[in-house]
Amino acid sequence: MRKLLLGSVFLLGLTDMAVAAPVSYELIKEKSQLKFVAIQNNAPVTGMFKEFDAEISFDYTRPQDGKIKATIKTGSVTTDYEEVEKNLKLPEWLAVEMFPEAKLETTLISQIPSSNNYYAEGKLTLRDKTMPIVLNFQIKDFGDTAIAEGYATVKRSDYGVGQGEWANADVVKNEVRVEFRINAKKIN
Repeated sequence: MRKLLLGSVFLLGLTDMAVAAPVSYELIKEKSQLKFVAIQNNAPVTGMFKEFDAEISFDYTRPQDGKIKATIKTGSVTTDYEEVEKNLKLPEWLAVEMFPEAKLETTLISQIPSSNNYYAEGKLTLRDKTMPIVLNFQIKDFGDTAIAEGYATVKRSDYGVGQGEWANADVVKNEVRVEFRINAKKIN
């Protein structure tokens, strides 16, 4: 009986250890990127958001307990073309004065078995519209720092991005690929 009781206490202790909280990471902004690729007149148009931040908690042994919350400053959008950059900030597109931030929050992170590949289900709020989103990413490094690279495909019409004469997908395609490289350091 004593062995059974000690064994139960030991197993309970292991169970408590296995349910430890995920590790928190802080974004290293100067080493992270958030860019997009849209197709206009059958040619790629790339741009970036220069200002964004993220709260990340993650444990590779229990990815389902992880969370990612990101805030993107829409007015920080840049492209190689000054006219495109100005237009993206207008009310027909990102409406940066009315909607200065976009927000992303994950609800579930899953690992693809036997790989460093993950996908995160969540919600993206852009122009005050919230829609489901799936992030696909790979963790390149994991330790005191973590590097994750990935992408998501967003349908701009779901968020009202590109209104009026731009609502039709003939000139600017509806699907926009958002690519990210996140470099973060462990804070706990």
